[in-house]
Amino acid sequence: MALTFPRPLPECGLRSGTLTLAENVAMSPSGKGAFANLTQVNDPVWLFAGETYTLRPALRAEWGAWKISLQGGLRSFLAFDTRRRAPLAYAGARSPVDIKAGWDGTANVVTLGAGGVLTLSGLPAQYRFTPGDRIGIEQGAPLRRGYYEVIDAAGADGAGNATVTVAPFLHTALFTPDAVVRLWRPVCELVLDWTSGGDENGALPSLGTFTFSAWQRI
Repeated sequence: MALTFPRPLPECGLRSGTLTLAENVAMSPSGKGAFANLTQVNDPVWLFAGETYTLRPALRAEWGAWKISLQGGLRSFLAFDTRRRAPLAYAGARSPVDIKAGWDGTANVVTLGAGGVLTLSGLPAQYRFTPGDRIGIEQGAPLRRGYYEVIDAAGADGAGNATVTVAPFLHTALFTPDAVVRLWRPVCELVLDWTSGGDENGALPSLGTFTFSAWQRI
């Protein structure tokens, strides 16, 4: 079967996968230390750190083959933050339908503001956003994916409309009104750090873990 990219992670074995925002702000003191000059030296970017459970040899080999298929980072993959399997206000939900019957976990973009203000429609009535929730924006062919974090509590009205503030800045040059917002397990498109992805705790055929890191691609 032909592979398609960006690839998902292998179906089995992931113990943890975390997405952390690198703000890329540099600080330099001045005035004999009385002042701190802060400069954003690069755009903010999400960093991913993954680790598997202790795997049997065949599954370790599958993860190794997955790494090789990414060609050292020339091809990308998709992952979500395993700490946020559900929106924080709905921690007990196992699928979007546990939040609202028939809901697929997405909404629609109405407006995007440069300051991170996002207006949405198509939400479940009275849907609640909690600071720390993650949001994905998807649009285009091939599909462009953005990844953001809610930084202020917000809620939808009875018609399923809401205004929410996210960070980092919205990519208004890439996304427009009518883009799709993914609220249930939004994925980030990532490029593998080819120097990571090591086989830990011995070589085949022994048991071992697989660890790797990556950074966001938009």
